[in-house]
Amino acid sequence: MDFVGTLCSTLVSFELSDPLASMNLVDLFPSERVFVNVDVSSRKELLGFLSERAGELGLVNGQLCSRAVAAREELGSTGLGHGVAIPHARIENLEKAVGLLAVLSSSIDFEAVDQERVDIVLMLLMPAQSGSDPLKVLSAIAKFARQDHAMNALRRTETVDGVIEILRQADEDS
Repeated sequence: MDFVGTLCSTLVSFELSDPLASMNLVDLFPSERVFVNVDVSSRKELLGFLSERAGELGLVNGQLCSRAVAAREELGSTGLGHGVAIPHARIENLEKAVGLLAVLSSSIDFEAVDQERVDIVLMLLMPAQSGSDPLKVLSAIAKFARQDHAMNALRRTETVDGVIEILRQADEDS
């Protein structure tokens, strides 16, 4: 098994502790942080778009976010495979993990491990000094991202409300 496969297996098998067991996907990706039919042509453009939205929403400094996510991507692509990416970064002065979800209008190259183009992006921003809790959140996201039926439903939906319903269903099923 390659490094990314091992990492994904480790993340998926990581058990959630009590504080995070109650965290739902709809809490991590509320409607104001869900974007559908996002029209971008590259990974850089996509990460800039999401970082800018995070800044506009007052979650983080957009430029700081952009630099942190780009630095993490330089270590290796966060493209998991099967058209899904989970870019993530630790951010100074962030109080809790926050997520942004984007369903792209067309897939982009993300240098994913399986070389497939990406059309679903689940970005996670985590507090810089948060120990192992972010790994638990990342584990929950990776588990969701491996649900083919949910990912295919996300690809078919055209509205934010549709995405929220898919997240709500996944929360109920977990």
